[in-house]
Amino acid sequence: MIIAELVTFPVGEGTSLAKYVKGAIKALKDSGVKITPGATSTVIEAKTLDEIFQAAKTAHEAILKMGAKRVLTTLSIDDRKDKEATAESKLKAIK
Repeated sequence: MIIAELVTFPVGEGTSLAKYVKGAIKALKDSGVKITPGATSTVIEAKTLDEIFQAAKTAHEAILKMGAKRVLTTLSIDDRKDKEATAESKLKAIK
C-alpha cells in the first residue's frame, strides 16, 4: 500500500472550517480509498499513485464546490517498495 498524508482547507473562509473538512472527508470516502481522518490531516492508503492523486484532487475540488474561492492542499506520499506497509503497521512499529 502507498500511504499518504493529505491536508486540504479553504483560505479566507473564517476560523471554523469544519464544514469544509467534512465535505473533503466525504469526497475521500466516496473515492474508495482507505482513509483515517485526524485532528489536522487525513491519512490515505491506496494501491496506486493514481488513486492517491485522484483522491486528493477529489477532496480539493469538493471544497471548491462548496464555494471556497481559494484552497490550499498539501500531499505527502510514502511509497515503500521493499516491504508491504500500512498506516496500522507503521503505528504498531512505534509502540
